[in-house]
Amino acid sequence: MKTIEKVVGEGPYQATWESLETYTVPEWYLDAKFGIFIHWGVYSVPAFGNEWYPRNMYQQKSDEFKHHVATWGAQSEFGYKDFIPRFKAEKYDPDHWADLFKRAGAKFVVPVAEHHDGFAMYDCGYSEWCAAKMGPKRDLIGDLASAVRRQGMIFGLSSHRAEHWWFFDGGTTFDSDVKDSRFADLYGPAQPEKDNPPNQAFLDDWLLRTCELVDKYKPQLVWFDWWIEQPAFKPYLQKFGAYYYNRGAEWKQGVAVNYKNKAFPDKAAVLDIERGQLAAIRPFFWQTDTSVSKNSWGYVRNQDYKTAGSIVGDLVDIVSKNGALLLNIGPRPDGTIPEPEVKMLLEIGRWLAVNGEAIYATRPWCVYGEGPTRVGGGSFTDTKRAAFTGQDFRFTVRGNTLYAIGMAWPEAGEVTVRSLAKASGLAGGDVTGVSLLGHEGKVEWSRTDAGLVVKMPAARPCEHAFALKITGLKIEGFKPDLAIRPAADGSLTLEAEEAQLHGTKIQVETRKGASDVGFWDDAKDWVSWTAKFPEAGAWEVTARVAAAKAETEFVVEVAGREVVGKAPKTASWDEFQEVAIGKIEVAKPGNYEVKVRPRDAATWQPMNLAWLKLQKAK
Repeated sequence: MKTIEKVVGEGPYQATWESLETYTVPEWYLDAKFGIFIHWGVYSVPAFGNEWYPRNMYQQKSDEFKHHVATWGAQSEFGYKDFIPRFKAEKYDPDHWADLFKRAGAKFVVPVAEHHDGFAMYDCGYSEWCAAKMGPKRDLIGDLASAVRRQGMIFGLSSHRAEHWWFFDGGTTFDSDVKDSRFADLYGPAQPEKDNPPNQAFLDDWLLRTCELVDKYKPQLVWFDWWIEQPAFKPYLQKFGAYYYNRGAEWKQGVAVNYKNKAFPDKAAVLDIERGQLAAIRPFFWQTDTSVSKNSWGYVRNQDYKTAGSIVGDLVDIVSKNGALLLNIGPRPDGTIPEPEVKMLLEIGRWLAVNGEAIYATRPWCVYGEGPTRVGGGSFTDTKRAAFTGQDFRFTVRGNTLYAIGMAWPEAGEVTVRSLAKASGLAGGDVTGVSLLGHEGKVEWSRTDAGLVVKMPAARPCEHAFALKITGLKIEGFKPDLAIRPAADGSLTLEAEEAQLHGTKIQVETRKGASDVGFWDDAKDWVSWTAKFPEAGAWEVTARVAAAKAETEFVVEVAGREVVGKAPKTASWDEFQEVAIGKIEVAKPGNYEVKVRPRDAATWQPMNLAWLKLQKAK
């Protein structure tokens, strides 16, 4: 058997960011668009709160702590380990699961191989605390891998092992449970979370376990949660990336890594956004992971479910912006999938059976969509968008075929796709045919100065969104326009989730339901957007900023012209202020890069930026 060092040393990828940035996202992933995530583990036994029950049951002020004492007894008498014999998976049928996922229209499946709780759902060679040796006494991951592949789907898996470093730190006051040396292999290391980076022994073990998953199950996707972004993981991520990509090259199979925030460079892996989306097309392929439930990833008795229609809307919006959707379900401890989740998956599958042509193997158009409903970017925003209207469309392309996906059935008998107005300039050629996917008859249409006008049939071809198939246009060569367009009043609002971030620590964060550019401690870091200026002349610049430590100055630059803004000291990082900066000149209409950077490195103080607004001066 080859060692990690040998695989890294002999393959086409080396353990450096420079080498890993030569990685190419596989075609299967670009084409697949829709996958199933599965949070299933010992935490499904208590079925209370969410999948963080194993941590929260030891946090003495939490609802889980109180519930545990009232339901199961004191933690010193009944700890998390005592749930394992009750996790039996006695009705687990991986072939039934795989059949359901296939009928749902999924192209790839990603079960959690190990969550933060440290109980491996696979046959782990580095621990006795795993499903193959305890509880079900079955290799749950291996059995599902075989079933998924029998259905012709791609198999992946996730590892949340990194967070285990601190996950049980609240239980260290219980000598007969978490601190008992007999159970150290499950609970350990149970270290404090804050200001306490993982040590070499933990990191070495993390790498060995993660490479073991690769070797045993040959996943074509490996998903990581957020804590791998800690600086101590950097050399281990580089080594794992090289190991995994080299293994993929050996297997002659395209593989991918999912990461959050800035754990990997853009080109080295595939960005994943938890319970959120992007506001615009991203040039690099990306993914949303979200759940059918609003309140938990794992099984709990009181789930607050989303609707299938809202998930279809998310899928369409994500695909139009060069992304994929990984949709999570939470099975019961016996291995059955809750009936509302089965129903939801089948409903999504029926929609994809009609409209999959507009989703699978498509690519983004030069604009992602049109209409009044804007989907904000950032994590943990999946329940914050407004309902789509009959004027909202999202676009995908396949060759020279354009799909205009209507996000809601129109109240009137016709729709107008305004991006296809005769003089729009977004495509070459002319429309020669329009059809409605799922509708057997013809539809009446005309192309006018207002847009492509289509009369809709009386009967809907499907529930939820509908897809118009448009032929005759010359699509090829019209690349995605990443410029931010002006609003109806002509103003340009450049928001945090649409920003290009330049630096090592700076990132988009979400607080109180809104996003901002934060962690802007380093004066070498800067932010940019590409914006479409409809007019030449002077533009008034306004920013919404917070600077809790001290006031600081920043520069806004457009086409080589600059204006200086000052962020005043604010009461906290949550107390943003709108600041009028001044005017900046634009020589002629067009797309321009708008940059925001520190004015002086020597005097720079940390700043958070919610948005930048440019309004044509009167």
